[in-house]
Amino acid sequence: MQDAGTRIGIIGDGVVGGALRAWFESQGADVHAYDPPKGLRDRAAIDEANVVFVCVPTPYDAVRGFDHSYLLDAMGSITGCKLVVVKSTVLPGTTDELQRRYPQHRLMFNPEFLREASAVDDMAHPDRQIAGVTVQSARDAEALLALLPPAPFVRVCSARQAEMAKYVANSFLAIKVSFANEVSDLCERLGIDYAATRDIVAADHRIGASHFDALADGYRGYGGKCLPKDSKALLGLAERAGVQMDVLAAADAVNARMIAALPHIDAPRKPRIEHEIEIETPDVLIERQRAA
Repeated sequence: MQDAGTRIGIIGDGVVGGALRAWFESQGADVHAYDPPKGLRDRAAIDEANVVFVCVPTPYDAVRGFDHSYLLDAMGSITGCKLVVVKSTVLPGTTDELQRRYPQHRLMFNPEFLREASAVDDMAHPDRQIAGVTVQSARDAEALLALLPPAPFVRVCSARQAEMAKYVANSFLAIKVSFANEVSDLCERLGIDYAATRDIVAADHRIGASHFDALADGYRGYGGKCLPKDSKALLGLAERAGVQMDVLAAADAVNARMIAALPHIDAPRKPRIEHEIEIETPDVLIERQRAA
């Protein structure tokens, strides 16, 4: 898996960093994490590492937008001349900019595609492995891929392409969740079992079942650490570029409405009909014709 002399450092031991550390530990690698708020304060281990993975938060702020202050703090603390692999989600162009700021390092972007609830397993069994490189780190792509879990889809590309792919993937899932919630509302209004409808639609391999639940853990809409901030960050990037992304903006608006109207549900709702409004659907009309 790795050269015996390779020392691996991880800055940030959250969902991504923790899952990455678990993978390397399962392989018997020489790996050390640095995350002072979590009690991991061995700075020397990071200084001695050959490869450093940066897995710090990149939140979205309603006023400032995309916030990469934690990333800049992490990068400024890395000593020596290392292969630095950014796994934090960052806007396109960030890795190239970091490469210009820190020319002593070779910067790469390696996006993660984890589900928070099953991060360790997803890290160990990825469906894709992407190495986004700069000019300075292009020769390190194969070495990075050799360190990471194998995947059925592997791609070496520019860091900008990899950065964009990460945002597009998360934003598309946000659109899917918002669409599922609106379809669920329509099914409820018409007295149709949404779960049965969802299963039929999800059987189409072009669509799939993920992110099609209108109620996830009792909540409507999409939340968590990734989809809200990443979809908003991509919308902000598009606005600055003068590009309209009406579909994603609509998904963001739908999500805000779903969360504001019904923040938490203890049990799934049963389909119902608003009896004060008569709704004529084809199946109702057919039954009426038969009765006549």
